[in-house]
Amino acid sequence: MKKGEETRLRMITVMAAAVEEKGVAATGVTEVLERSGAPRGSLYFHFPGGKDELVEAALRQSAGTLDDLMAGSLGGSPADVIARILEALADRQVASDFTKGCPIATVALETAGTDPLGGVCAEIYADWEASLADLLGDAALATEVFALIEGSLLVGRVRRSREPIDAAIRAVRKLLARSPHSDPNTPARSPRSDTNTPARSPRSDPNTLEAS
Repeated sequence: MKKGEETRLRMITVMAAAVEEKGVAATGVTEVLERSGAPRGSLYFHFPGGKDELVEAALRQSAGTLDDLMAGSLGGSPADVIARILEALADRQVASDFTKGCPIATVALETAGTDPLGGVCAEIYADWEASLADLLGDAALATEVFALIEGSLLVGRVRRSREPIDAAIRAVRKLLARSPHSDPNTPARSPRSDTNTPARSPRSDPNTLEAS
């Protein structure tokens, strides 16, 4: 990877961690440049659209990390897959001392109904929900499961406890056990691969804030 590409990726990684923890408005460009080791003036060189373009790249990087988590959790029943996803998210939240939750939620709440970042968050959520629908074979059931996942991450962060996520795992298992579309003995299907989805930034460790 060329030096310029490395600088750009560090800026994205630092921005992704910062906006997850405290949102867009509270994250300054100067802070991102300092923490990523990027030279002053590099923002508009790498991101001609300025801060919003950098935040969008950060959101898409975070979305890709969660996509990878889902792909890496396949195996067994749909309930097993979702339980593994939630357990990994719980471990991530605890390891961050509850400064992390859903990597999109903080920005989504801050920018809901606005363009362009609110639309980016809505698109990412729609993609995740569609992947769950493919996994479960039921769009309505996917909406319920998605709400459980997002809600448990938010409440866990507020309470500083992983119990809400553990409760969500139990709730998902009960919900899927009652669903006529979910056979606990049927292996989970791979989530869809949408060729129309914009290319995301290279993956990085979602627990990493400081660039190396």
